Amino acid sequence: MAITTAKSLAIYIIDRYKEQSNGKDISPIKLQKALYFCFAYWGGFVRKGKGTNSAMSEIDVSSLEENLFDEDIEAWIYGPVIPDVYRHHKANTLNQFRDENIFKNNDFTKSYIDGILDDILKASDFSLVEESHKDDCWKKHSDFNKSMHSNKIPKEDIINEYSYK
Repeated sequence: MAITTAKSLAIYIIDRYKEQSNGKDISPIKLQKALYFCFAYWGGFVRKGKGTNSAMSEIDVSSLEENLFDEDIEAWIYGPVIPDVYRHHKANTLNQFRDENIFKNNDFTKSYIDGILDDILKASDFSLVEESHKDDCWKKHSDFNKSMHSNKIPKEDIINEYSYK
């Protein structure tokens, strides 16, 4: 059971970006990369905390879910994308998925995600694309012989890769 949905997290990210950028709308690229990196860093952090060095962790993550959300992540030309969120964002229909209790009163998860977003939302779109293109899980599932990149990236591959970063 994931912590939230990608659509609810997308709304949270959109709202946070508007607050930090004097009301500007977030670009589809920045939104997608923010979702991906939140998923990846969260999953990697929790996996690492549950690993062999878990006793050295300052925070007990044993009860935390690794998957931030359950929606599919695909390898598109500009990096990882959550297609369901992409379609709703493009159609301007995300707001129907608003969840005021997105982190289920878990202050630690909210704080962790906010820390990731603080860095991501300041970065340029294409620096985020470039960073996501460094990930082995994206490279492994990209098919450069197709005009449309739409191979699923297994969440296990993402979390595994980020548990070593």
